[in-house]
Amino acid sequence: MKDLVFLGIQGCGKGTQGKMLFKDYPKTVYMEMGQLCRALMSNDNGIGNYIRNLVDNGIMVDNFITHDLLHTTIQIAQNNGKWIMTDGFPRLMEQAEYFIKTMGEFGRDYVIIHFELSKEKALERMQKRAAVEARKDDTPEAMERRISIFMNETMPVIQHFESLGKVITINADDTIENIQADLRTKLGL
Repeated sequence: MKDLVFLGIQGCGKGTQGKMLFKDYPKTVYMEMGQLCRALMSNDNGIGNYIRNLVDNGIMVDNFITHDLLHTTIQIAQNNGKWIMTDGFPRLMEQAEYFIKTMGEFGRDYVIIHFELSKEKALERMQKRAAVEARKDDTPEAMERRISIFMNETMPVIQHFESLGKVITINADDTIENIQADLRTKLGL
């Protein structure tokens, strides 16, 4: 099995799908970048306050933070003979370049799973999630900024990986169960 990277517009269900797949593959280190950043920002300290300010304003967390978290995840997987599932990283071209370089240094192969969903459907799902989870980073302004970043910054990253033959596209506008079945079929699981 190759290492898996889940990318897609906010609200596409990549976290839900990753967690479902993770349950059946315990020899995997699951890294959800957003969850890691939320855990860090839950602390009232310099790092937590810095990340909280960025996230609450819909601004991408700095690369020096995300790169360190990825490197740590790869090292843990490497040391324990495990596969990696990454949710939400890399989202920017500089992050993609770091990802490709670092995966190469560790001799790891990977595939990008692009969960494709329209902007309208993404906004609808994010609004529902905001009502249920009451996440501070799910304000209408932050949602629009994050979607804009995805369209302008992350889509070129996905297209770059497509040019390398590393992308599997999944239609994320379906039931959770059908999306999971499609994912497993396309991965040959």
